[in-house]
Amino acid sequence: MKKSPYPRRLIMILAIVTIILTIIDVVIHHHCGAPFLPTFAPFIAISLTGGGLFILIALCLSPLLNRREDYYDR
Repeated sequence: MKKSPYPRRLIMILAIVTIILTIIDVVIHHHCGAPFLPTFAPFIAISLTGGGLFILIALCLSPLLNRREDYYDR
């Protein structure tokens, strides 16, 4: 079985951080009259998009930054 090119722990940590930051974004005051006004949804969409892009970039860069296990033995 071929091993995954990116560590599963990294993806889980990034996903959890994204979820936590999205939940915190609901609570933070965004300089509007009430946090649940119609401007509420764009903040969540921006948070989820940014977190998703962060995870996607990590997935793309992981194979480039990994080295073979015998790299230092050569």
